[in-house]
Amino acid sequence: MTMRGNKRLIIGLAVGVAVFAAVFGMAATLGGITTDTLGAEDQVVAACDTDGVTTSYDTAYSGTGTAGYKVDSVTLGSLAQACQGLDFEVTLSGGTAQSVSGTLPSTLSVEGTDSYVVEFDETKLAEEVTGVHVVISGP
Repeated sequence: MTMRGNKRLIIGLAVGVAVFAAVFGMAATLGGITTDTLGAEDQVVAACDTDGVTTSYDTAYSGTGTAGYKVDSVTLGSLAQACQGLDFEVTLSGGTAQSVSGTLPSTLSVEGTDSYVVEFDETKLAEEVTGVHVVISGP
């Protein structure tokens, strides 16, 4: 290798190291996941309900739009008292996803036995539902 080739190799390596250091440094500043924020790490975040929330949905026949049985409500069951007053979002997946969000009541009374009904507007055909996703978040 010539002197000119060595110089190009050294400059290329220096630029590569500088770019790697800059990218690694920026990723480190993203911070981690906590109960208050989201970041770029893979960690378990403490939940208000450690044993999980159960879900079920009810349907009703509707002739509006595409006629058929449509989801009119989702029941969130086995809610822990620690979830009371927190924000939620319930999403029905499959086809075009449909979501409803709101705030859980501050009157959950019996640990693990209380439930809350989330009303939907009956536009999602029950046969299209492939999953129910629940996110409960708060301060």
